[in-house]
Amino acid sequence: MKKINLKLMIALIGGSLILASCGNNSNTENGSHHHEEGMEHDHSNHEHGSIDEKRNVSTNTGEMKGDLSVVLRNYFAMNENLVQDEASGAADASEKLMVSLKEFKASGLSEEEQKEVNEILESAIENAEHISKNAGEISHQREHLVSLSTDVKDLISIVGTSQKLYEDFCPMANNNEGAIWISSKEEISNPYMGSSMPKCGKVNRVIE
Repeated sequence: MKKINLKLMIALIGGSLILASCGNNSNTENGSHHHEEGMEHDHSNHEHGSIDEKRNVSTNTGEMKGDLSVVLRNYFAMNENLVQDEASGAADASEKLMVSLKEFKASGLSEEEQKEVNEILESAIENAEHISKNAGEISHQREHLVSLSTDVKDLISIVGTSQKLYEDFCPMANNNEGAIWISSKEEISNPYMGSSMPKCGKVNRVIE
């Protein structure tokens, strides 16, 4: 009986730690924010899964410099498939995302901004390609989603968007280092945890 009680206690403690780590809270902590200056990320070495990489990007000041609607639509479709643990659907959506990234054209960029956008697009296309070619390995797809989501965030930062979007955060993704993703809905639907913990995470900030 003591052994059974001990196992039950360990299981309850483990469950509590998982929920605490998840921070299952869909409320926005910092309220509504415009694109913040100084967000730094870098994928120049194309190593996925690290949030320590840094890339300096420009900040959009309100003037739209391109139409990201098709890119975002395909990105959201890919994420929704990952939320449902549909690796094959995610691969199909990511293939469409890869095409839309290749076709994307910005306008009115400075020379430095164009250089930044080219770098981001190169990284995003590579990450989308990995996801599209790994329909049978959803864990690998989610690894590349970490970097791809940062690419999408940085594109939005430079180019701007007319959509109200949400930057969400999951503390358990990326080997418990945490990772962001972009969503068009305030409600949390976690593409990293999928059906096991779809509501895990929180809204970091609103992009509008």
